[in-house]
Amino acid sequence: MSKVFSVNNFNGGLDVRKTDLTAPGGTLRVLENCYVNAGGEIEKRMALVQVAQFDMTVTPKPYIFGQAEKIHAFGVGAAPVITANTAPHPIVTHTLAAAPEQITEIIDVEAFDGNFFVCGMGASGTTYCWYKDILVLEADGSKSHGTFARTYKTKMYRIDGKRVRFSGVNNPAVNDPASTSNPGAGFINMAINDPDGEDLHSMEVYYNDMAISAPLLTQIWSLDPDPAEDTLGQMLRAGCIAPHSMLQFGTGDVLFLSNSGVRSLKAMNINLSAAVSDVGSAIDPLLVAQIRDDPPCAHIAIGMVQPIQGRYWLHVDGTIYVLSYYPAASITAWSTFPLGYELENMIVVFDRVYVLDETGKLRLYGGLDGKTYDNSKVTIVTPHMQATQSTIKKRIPAVDVMCVGAWSIEIGMLPNHTDLFELIANVQDNTYGLQNIPVAGAGSHIGLRLINQAPGPAVLAAIHINVEEGFTKGGPS
Repeated sequence: MSKVFSVNNFNGGLDVRKTDLTAPGGTLRVLENCYVNAGGEIEKRMALVQVAQFDMTVTPKPYIFGQAEKIHAFGVGAAPVITANTAPHPIVTHTLAAAPEQITEIIDVEAFDGNFFVCGMGASGTTYCWYKDILVLEADGSKSHGTFARTYKTKMYRIDGKRVRFSGVNNPAVNDPASTSNPGAGFINMAINDPDGEDLHSMEVYYNDMAISAPLLTQIWSLDPDPAEDTLGQMLRAGCIAPHSMLQFGTGDVLFLSNSGVRSLKAMNINLSAAVSDVGSAIDPLLVAQIRDDPPCAHIAIGMVQPIQGRYWLHVDGTIYVLSYYPAASITAWSTFPLGYELENMIVVFDRVYVLDETGKLRLYGGLDGKTYDNSKVTIVTPHMQATQSTIKKRIPAVDVMCVGAWSIEIGMLPNHTDLFELIANVQDNTYGLQNIPVAGAGSHIGLRLINQAPGPAVLAAIHINVEEGFTKGGPS
């Protein structure tokens, strides 16, 4: 007797924790150049369209930052050079004052009351800080140092090795604890609380506190404009390895890249474990392999939260990992955007996403009109599903698809060769009103691969497979 087996739940997104033959329903083995929308359907991503060109032959390379509906670009000693600019938002250039040595890299920018606090790395490995394009000094006149900065409660906090340094209130350039006009400057030595706090990387606001993270440790601090009121609340035994991956996400949570993959601070805090089944667990095997094989690329990973749909984007070594999270619809779905090039930075300007690639191309997600698509190859691969029971052989007489756009449909039914698929049809939009798509397949498991590589939007909503059961191994035919 023929039965209909439907694949219309993609809420689990990309999930590689289990094998191809045991992966649960609602998960996918490959989900490239697309994402799961709030309705649980798969949508193609929009194009990343070039809108400007930066000169990347200079040292340091330009650093971009989005603030107040403008793109801010920073250089040292000279302003960044921009050509072929059609970006819909103004690009404002900044020239940072020369440092005592060659600056090889601008490593962080933070906004403060309409101005900018910048951290840079010199050829010797020494770091320097600027505010309003001028080098920041300590109370004794020496140059200030820092690798990461965060504005919080009227002060500028910056990471400097094992110390978190903070300015006086209302002025990031004041570092004198004795100042009466801008009081509150000082520092906290994080290493005296735990030796794993010696190499601080990042910090982010976590509800009413500040999460301050090293690679193996995160300390939760209550920080106050009055340093005497600063208190340590909790220490969590997992940390951030990529400073710019640590971001607020959703309603108070903080996500970051750790040695074990993408971690949720809320999940760690509640479960007291970095390896619980949190939002990043589904892709941990992919990220852990990248971290192990290429640590430098992992350590410069960049995170961003897309402003409209609230998706978390994480760029690692030429691939953007995208988290679509809609708890009301029980959707926690990762997907990937393989780019074919490396990114220097990702920024949000008002409600638009820009990326700067390694060649200096400034690209705008969705193009100028915010709805431009290209012919990026969308690939969706399901697990090899048992449909009914794994030991029963099946035959598939027909398949139907609910989709938008042009799709190639491939099927695989060999459980010992899950990488082999056979093309059964090329379809344009849904097939409900057409004759059956005939299939001459038989096997114990059913895997599907669907590909879209045509210009324009595309959606995959459901796949319906007619299944005829055969026999159980070892039994009569």
